[in-house]
Amino acid sequence: ITVSCNAYFAQLGVYKVGAKALCETANSLGIQAGDVSEVRKMLPFAAYGQGPVVTTPFKMARVAATIAAGGWMPEGRWVMDASNSRKAGPVAVLGTDSAVFLEKAMRSVVTSGTARTAMAGIDVSVAGKTGTAQLDAGEPHSWFAGFAPYDAPVDKRMAFAVVVEHGGYGATLAAPMAREVIEAAEKLGILP
Repeated sequence: ITVSCNAYFAQLGVYKVGAKALCETANSLGIQAGDVSEVRKMLPFAAYGQGPVVTTPFKMARVAATIAAGGWMPEGRWVMDASNSRKAGPVAVLGTDSAVFLEKAMRSVVTSGTARTAMAGIDVSVAGKTGTAQLDAGEPHSWFAGFAPYDAPVDKRMAFAVVVEHGGYGATLAAPMAREVIEAAEKLGILP
């Protein structure tokens, strides 16, 4: 996770997780991965989010929020005021131990991994994951999803996801943009 090694995730998907479990997990997180037979054909790629796996920044922000909340997935919301109509409570989708492991791994992405340069010197403790969504043609999409502050109680964390279409590697464009969002949220008093 720290160095974003697709080969590791491909092998993990093929030899340990399998297409059925990958589809079930994606479904529990609201991510479209296709049916099991389609995922099985593309398993090495699907295991690291390529091939038939399709998602949105909102859904990836919910995945980050789930990890930040100890495995409980919030419904998510578009607005923070009383006009918010998305009021369903969180749903348990990930074990606490797994969530804690992923929290620490995402923090290491920022402190010593692929996002270390983009987040160097930031005043807020950030946890995140870079992503590079390869395409058939053109530059890949640049991704960064995560939460902040890492060292805050789970109910005080803000989750986010940034995608830049055809922006290249996640660490070079999406992560620096996410940093701007985090710093703006801190200045606005959204973060503790």
